[in-house]
Amino acid sequence: MKAILRFCIGRPVTVAMIWSALDIFGLIALENLKINLMPDLEFPKVTIVTGYPNSSSDEVESLITKPISDAVSTIGGVESVRSESMEGLSTVTVQFSNHTSVDFAIIEIRERIDLVRDSLPQDANRPIVIRFDPSQSAFQEIAIFPKAGMKDQELRSFLADSVKVYFERVEGLAAVQFSGGFKKEVSIEIDSEKMNSYSISLFDIRKAISLSNVSYPAGTLPVGDKDYLIRAVGEFKSVANIGETVVGNNSQGVPIRLGSFADVHVGFREQTGIARYNGKDCVIAYLYKESGRNSVEISDRIKLELSNINQKFGKELSAEIVYDESKFIRESISGVTGSLITGMILAFLVLVFLLRNLKSPIILLTVIPASLFSTLLLFYVFGISLNMMSLGGMALGIGMLFDTSNVVFSSIERNLSRGVPIKEASLKGTAEVTGSVVSATLTTVIVFLPIIFFKSMIGIVFGEMALAITISLLMSLLASLTLIPMMTSVLYSVSMEPKFLKEVIFKRSEEFHRNLLSKYETKLISYIEEPKPLIRSISILFIVSVAFLFILPKEFVPRVDTGEFSIFIKAKNGSGLIHTSEVVSSLESSLLKDPDVKSVITRIGFEEDQLGSKKRGNWGSNRAVLRVILKEGSWSSSAEFISKFRKSLRLSEETEIHFENSGDVLASVVSAEGNGLSLEILGENLQTLKEIGSNLKSRLSKLPGIKDTRVSMEDTSVEYDLSFDSIKASFFNLNNDYLSNYLRMANFGSVVTKIKLENRNRDVRLFFKKGDVDSLDKVLGMRIQSPNGNLVQLSQIGTIKETQAPVSIIRSGNSRVNLVTAEVDFSESNNPYDDVKDVISKMNLPEGYRVRFAGEQENIDRSFGDLIFAFILAIVLIYMLLASQFESLLYSLIMICTIPLMFIGVFPALYLFGKSLNVSSFMGLVLLLGVVVDNAALYYEYVHLLSKENIPLRKVIVDSGKIVLRPILMNNATTILGLLPIMLELQKGTEFQSPMAIVSIVGLLTSFFFSLYLIPVLFFYLLKNKERA
Repeated sequence: MKAILRFCIGRPVTVAMIWSALDIFGLIALENLKINLMPDLEFPKVTIVTGYPNSSSDEVESLITKPISDAVSTIGGVESVRSESMEGLSTVTVQFSNHTSVDFAIIEIRERIDLVRDSLPQDANRPIVIRFDPSQSAFQEIAIFPKAGMKDQELRSFLADSVKVYFERVEGLAAVQFSGGFKKEVSIEIDSEKMNSYSISLFDIRKAISLSNVSYPAGTLPVGDKDYLIRAVGEFKSVANIGETVVGNNSQGVPIRLGSFADVHVGFREQTGIARYNGKDCVIAYLYKESGRNSVEISDRIKLELSNINQKFGKELSAEIVYDESKFIRESISGVTGSLITGMILAFLVLVFLLRNLKSPIILLTVIPASLFSTLLLFYVFGISLNMMSLGGMALGIGMLFDTSNVVFSSIERNLSRGVPIKEASLKGTAEVTGSVVSATLTTVIVFLPIIFFKSMIGIVFGEMALAITISLLMSLLASLTLIPMMTSVLYSVSMEPKFLKEVIFKRSEEFHRNLLSKYETKLISYIEEPKPLIRSISILFIVSVAFLFILPKEFVPRVDTGEFSIFIKAKNGSGLIHTSEVVSSLESSLLKDPDVKSVITRIGFEEDQLGSKKRGNWGSNRAVLRVILKEGSWSSSAEFISKFRKSLRLSEETEIHFENSGDVLASVVSAEGNGLSLEILGENLQTLKEIGSNLKSRLSKLPGIKDTRVSMEDTSVEYDLSFDSIKASFFNLNNDYLSNYLRMANFGSVVTKIKLENRNRDVRLFFKKGDVDSLDKVLGMRIQSPNGNLVQLSQIGTIKETQAPVSIIRSGNSRVNLVTAEVDFSESNNPYDDVKDVISKMNLPEGYRVRFAGEQENIDRSFGDLIFAFILAIVLIYMLLASQFESLLYSLIMICTIPLMFIGVFPALYLFGKSLNVSSFMGLVLLLGVVVDNAALYYEYVHLLSKENIPLRKVIVDSGKIVLRPILMNNATTILGLLPIMLELQKGTEFQSPMAIVSIVGLLTSFFFSLYLIPVLFFYLLKNKERA
């Protein structure tokens, strides 16, 4: 090591050039680093989505969900299979073990689906396999309105035909989906009476149309020395061609054309979803980026393309960006960067005060850019993007970057004060503490290593933050051991202190330091002579602090108020789209009148394009979601606004409403249910599950802090069950499959083929005209053409009754699930989850039924277990490192004794700041582990050094404390001030790191004070007993 140090001191220009080169490459890397809100996350979870239009939830469960679930449940590595069957849709979510390759798992899932594909209903859509990727929600939303030159009904088709291509050519954009408006298609409206008079069935028509709209190759024909291809051309060229299709012959053999009993025209599919922005109907474009691409760059390209669209189609439409993830990314990154710079400035100022000169802090400051830019270079090498996690790691490490530099520089100054020449002092001082600073850095790095390699939620989400801290600390170590001795040997003799600093600031600093040393010496001697008051004080404070742990709110991730929230509306069962729209309109009007509301984005009903939606349970014509965005600088937080607005609501009792905080990206990433209570009641009998759910809801509603309790099986829809008499049906050669498909085609319609119109393929849908099937009597009076040519009235072979069916049926493995969810308000109760556990324990559940936590509490239980394991493992690794460094098991154990000191004040501080115990605050405790042990290790280093100089034990203990007081004070002060802007949340984007900063700052303050007294006292009595022995 000394050879390297001699090189650095002897070749200062070379060392400066090496670090300058690293800085330049770091700047180049910075220009090429991806900028995203979150790291690229890969969860071992795959979802299979299958649409089955116009089918009930129990039909979807039996015909779609169960075959697919059974097929994929036996794949290797599957931990759990969870499914949800809804009206017209099946979702099967497969959770794999953490070590499973998702790419190979998807291939195997597709193979299994192919095996059961033929057993699924013919009208079912092809199953879509979706890799769970939290970054793949829409990162930008654009509201598009028609102008005078465009009809409302034409807008969506115009966007799909003419505008979508402009978005699709943006590099990095994966997909564009539209919501709202009307979809253009070719409609074949059948007059059922006329059709029956020709003795033709819907199946005959469907077959004739699909066979007519084809073109086939018919081989080749040699003519002379050339071969010509022959094609049998029969594709429809126009809508009129469809009406001319021959669908049968009458008794005289005269062809019957479709147009003789059907109206064929270009129309619009019946609207199932409505989109609005600030109360105005519109079409909303949802833009999805390719995985791993730079969100900010793509957003800028889209804005440029959007200006082109507004310019080119200004007469037909106007477009406005209503949601842009990149805005939050820019604010978050700017906030974290601002906190980083503020922390660096504060740390520099405290160093000027403590070191009483300018040149020393400037020398120390050189480590920061060198460490940061080389860290960015390694980010690029390891493929780490700039995001909330990586930048948060850098911001947390900024104060710690000074630590190794402080220790190295203090050692050099100590040698200089003894009259050692500058170059020799730089060499000797650095060599003396090399082992100590390497050990100190490794103790901090060690605590994060387990997190980097975790395959659980903790490792997936927070691994990049741990890696960022590790890289920045290692680079600061390298810079401290090479740059500090070089810079000191070159610049230390230069005088650069202004007169004001010397006469005022530095003079006061010297007085402060002198008084501090005097008071510290007096107090330390008193504790050495009588240690009981110290031990008693520490014990009492420790017990009181730990007591706060039991009253602290506990959640998985800290709640971040983004100024957004969502309102979920459920109108009375059976409500159509129009009625739901009227209910929502009054709510929109109330919101938009409020001065704190900036905008309201509304989605009513559902569309098939929403298959990837995370909130699948909120589909239905009687449901709506309103995303409310508050104005920047609003005096109300989201929670305060919700509380105020809830009191002013005037809705009918049949309308259900609940609120959720939205825009909290991290919460949505780590939990599909978000930050809230989620309970699963498992069993088999639907009625029993309903009764348990109602009982549990009633009990939960009485608990403080539990709001908007919802039970999934209470969500029902009105439907008519049509039962057929199989004996009567068989007399006419009819069966259930034939009749069900006939009714589906007549009422909902069937896409029988496609036709190319306006350079786009349009669906051609076949159905009865509305006047034929617009009432229950008309459905029962419908006459069906049987396969043997007889006309059978439906009422002759079937009966109908009204029933209530569940909107969705959830399964986990082989058990049905009644899902109970609620919002949690920690302002009313510190531990609502404990209250819920108490309620569940007192319930008398039938045999075979159980209640378990899901969502956030499930994540808390799993991830806190991982963090506790990481915490214990880090302590063991730190002890092993210290023992190997100092070759002493006993002395290393004393250094480990400083760890409990960091808990003093931490939990009360979280309580006073209104924070919870969560993953962020737990990470702060892990971060503290390495830092607090470093103080004890540095102290022992000097005890060991002074013990060799034949000094009395008491003087060794006291002098060692006085020597390390300033470097430890500087280390803690720079770390605390570096974290202070984050703790105070002075910038946006620091809300997640704030609990971590609170824990670190308070833990450092208390451990600093007590370790400077407790560790010397412990070493004094240990060494004293050793001398006696």
